[in-house]
Amino acid sequence: MPELPCSAAEDDLIRRLAAWAAETARETLAPTAAPATLECAEEVFGLPLPPLLRRVYGEIGNGGFGPGFGLTPLFHVGFGAVDSYPARIGSRSGGRSWWPRGVLPVLHRGSGRHAAVDCTGPQGTVLDYSPGAAAGAADTWLVESESLAEWLESWMDGSRWQRKAGARSRALAGPTVWDALDARLGPAG
Repeated sequence: MPELPCSAAEDDLIRRLAAWAAETARETLAPTAAPATLECAEEVFGLPLPPLLRRVYGEIGNGGFGPGFGLTPLFHVGFGAVDSYPARIGSRSGGRSWWPRGVLPVLHRGSGRHAAVDCTGPQGTVLDYSPGAAAGAADTWLVESESLAEWLESWMDGSRWQRKAGARSRALAGPTVWDALDARLGPAG
């Protein structure tokens, strides 16, 4: 099968993801984010969302579908992806931020774990954040997927979430440590 041009492949992914989300949602899908909401989110966040992430929120739903607790809504009284971001990059201790700049939390997994998208590039590298489990233990940031598109594909085929036999080998590969973390943590606030 010939490879689809980038926009056609993205359109196909959005179409398939919308159908999958509608079929697997625990409840009715949340309304999509209006263009004004997307613009406000980018203004508050300080960076444009990667194009595919913008389309997911604007064409499929503003949160609530997907694995874990589902895609995090952009705004939701203190725990939305965007409205929680300023506090995340605020001080944790010693005047240094604990959450890297330009990284948007998009999926809460429970126990403080999150999937987050690095919004500094168009691919939207997906990161896995795990807080230090014990006092003094370091937080862990891993690259879960090099691209948002690949990560969303893994939602639909279940390879990342259920580890099905025969799933794509790339999705089963273990994550690697995110080497950009130190450069992205800066002075708090």
